[in-house]
Amino acid sequence: MRDRLRTIPVFVGVDATAGRFEDDGPADNPLPAIGEWIFAAAAAGQLEPHAMSLCTVDASGVPSSRVLIVKDIDDEHLYFATPSDSRKGLDIAANPHVSAHFHWPLVGRQIRIVGTAADQGRAASEDDFAERGRGSRLAAHLHRPGPLPDRRTALAEFDRLGSRYGDEVPCPPTWTLYAITPAEVEFWEASADRVHHRLVYRRDTRHAAWRRELLWP
Repeated sequence: MRDRLRTIPVFVGVDATAGRFEDDGPADNPLPAIGEWIFAAAAAGQLEPHAMSLCTVDASGVPSSRVLIVKDIDDEHLYFATPSDSRKGLDIAANPHVSAHFHWPLVGRQIRIVGTAADQGRAASEDDFAERGRGSRLAAHLHRPGPLPDRRTALAEFDRLGSRYGDEVPCPPTWTLYAITPAEVEFWEASADRVHHRLVYRRDTRHAAWRRELLWP
């Protein structure tokens, strides 16, 4: 297995100089740059560039990760939505510390984020739900604790929900919009010579600002 894994090429098509982020002139706030990198990856043909992995930790310290879609980014937060009684929702209720990660192999870029997640309240959660497509809103009602007997049961329930609700699909009471407040953001860009580019931002809570520094590859 080790030999087979080593035959898989890495950094295919990554130029050693093209697309480098500016080491000498980074932005004061890393949040807008996250959005810029998402759209740059989309322009390069990366599929689902707004997909990020989210890692949560439960009350006993056991981590869990999954991939989801970032819903919005502003100057202070990244947003995602999920039922509050999902595993990630329960984890956040017990331990708000999270990490998130974007990976765009087509352009050889990654962003690593560490911070805390918080419920944004009922009104914001309902607004988020209302903006989702009908299929997505119906599927949100399929979430419930316990095992699923088989896939046919889920499909039958989805059809039942579709017949029950017209255009107005109610927001489930557990549907929740969360905001991640980053404490650390690292931008990573591949170089074909393996001398990769790394720039990290750390929040200076005393001065309500960001400190940034380059890191060794």
